[in-house]
Amino acid sequence: MKNKLKTTWIEDDKSRKACYRKRKICLLKKLNELTILCDVSAFVIIYGPEKDELVVWPSRPVVQELLEKFLRLPLADQCRRMLDQKAYLKERAAKIEEQIRKAKKKNHEMKMKDILHKIQEGKPLSEFETRDLIDFILFLEEKMLEIQERVELLEQHVPQGAGEKEKGKEIENNAANIVRNENITGGICSSINMGENEKSGFRLMGVDIKVGHLLHEGNNGGTQK
Repeated sequence: MKNKLKTTWIEDDKSRKACYRKRKICLLKKLNELTILCDVSAFVIIYGPEKDELVVWPSRPVVQELLEKFLRLPLADQCRRMLDQKAYLKERAAKIEEQIRKAKKKNHEMKMKDILHKIQEGKPLSEFETRDLIDFILFLEEKMLEIQERVELLEQHVPQGAGEKEKGKEIENNAANIVRNENITGGICSSINMGENEKSGFRLMGVDIKVGHLLHEGNNGGTQK
């Protein structure tokens, strides 16, 4: 794998000048390709390491014309999406932080889903870490709130005067449309039949949760670790 070049000042004078010449050619080539492929106007002014070395691309008349065109724009348009180094780094840092936040959320949901499956397989709550149980409860509360918000949204699309059966069918159809169109993760809350005692429960993230089972285990308490 090619090592990534560190963006730091090159101390060696010979190496620095060689890097300048090479990258200047590359920059002008890429900019020329950009103007042709995307039909845009652009120019470059480079003050080289030598006092008398000034690069103006593509030509001085074109640069003068584009500068005058830019200066005729309102100040608000001139500054739109204009970034200095500090603003650029701040924007990049914000994007990276958002990516980290999404990755942490995804990992947390995977962990909670693993706990859900283990509970469904019959693992006692006393065998879980206390911190994991607290996170699990908070996770369920968050998901139930999302479910309630979705149910309220679906109910808004139910025609007035519809019977209970028609309402249920309409909500079910709307739920399917929302999941398909918006790629929603997590399940819509529903009542499920758990056998002889018909214990109430709900489906979350594709897993059937037995409320009675959770309450029974919860009354026994978790082991403090």
